[in-house]
Amino acid sequence: MGAAFVTVATLGAAPQTPSPDPLAAAREDLTQAHAILRDNYPVINQRSGIAAELVQRLDADTPGPGMTDRPAWMQPADFIALMTTLARLEKSLIRQYATGDYHQLAAVRGVDDTVFLSPVDHTQQPLAAYVPPSYDPHRPTSLVVFLHGRTCSENDPIALPWLQAAARSTGSIVVAPYARGDSQYVDPAPLDVYAALAVAEKAFNIDKQRVYLAGHSMGGYGVFIVAPEHPDIWAGVLAASGGMTTETMPAALRELQATPVYLVIGSDDPIVPQGYMRQNLDLLSRSGIETHYYEQPHGVHAIGSIDEQFERAWRDMLSHPRQITPHGAMAPQAPATSLPGVASEPTARPH
Repeated sequence: MGAAFVTVATLGAAPQTPSPDPLAAAREDLTQAHAILRDNYPVINQRSGIAAELVQRLDADTPGPGMTDRPAWMQPADFIALMTTLARLEKSLIRQYATGDYHQLAAVRGVDDTVFLSPVDHTQQPLAAYVPPSYDPHRPTSLVVFLHGRTCSENDPIALPWLQAAARSTGSIVVAPYARGDSQYVDPAPLDVYAALAVAEKAFNIDKQRVYLAGHSMGGYGVFIVAPEHPDIWAGVLAASGGMTTETMPAALRELQATPVYLVIGSDDPIVPQGYMRQNLDLLSRSGIETHYYEQPHGVHAIGSIDEQFERAWRDMLSHPRQITPHGAMAPQAPATSLPGVASEPTARPH
């Protein structure tokens, strides 16, 4: 009798209501962004020169069905926050390009994406920013210029909950230029990076002794291209999941003598060869450069999987302003050595 009752009760139960899609807002924003881009493609391309790349990034940012593209190490709430913020930023940027009504960087609070005039070709290039709640325009504030990874955009790092948390913990403004996309930060990308820095210093009350350069993955390699061009600007350089290469090493070891370097890596990173970052540590240290090393046990390539050591390195770096050193000091010669090759970076986001 009990079994029969259960059967009847089950058959008579009201149908289950489908669970709401937690990524519905992200999907809607990306759908609208696609429509705006499609309807205004010529003018957007004229203003930016990157309309085709914007199409590709919208496609890459579109979440799969359900939560199927959430990395195993990422909590559902973090994934939802990341994808929702990323989609909102993408739609905002494309709408600005379509209308020509660009957000004022000085007015940004929290996360936003706007543009700056590139000295390379005089196009309007994307610049994402995070301004923490603690920012007071009447007080000089630290600034971190962040270089994104391959297959990513300027919005990817700014949308990361872990990067925002690190910035809040130090009261730091973060700006991330697109810098020619997957250019590996070779010329002319550094010109865009320094132009973005100049725009940020004009928009905000920045402490010139607390300006830092950081990057992840391709950006982690890129800091060793960008920083040596004007080493006197940077109070510190942070490379996460990326370091020097044989090509960039001589200039980095020569020019960063007065610049502390912070290296962050996951012990199980499938992209960066095992031992690569420790070899960077050894080369930098033997050249007389102050170097700090942080390894996240079981961490992989993504910032979210190495967040504890990433934030630790970030806080250590931000706690040290730039030191003024005597001019004319001779830098040690770079050791004659090479670094191991690096595997291709992943094509899937998020990082």
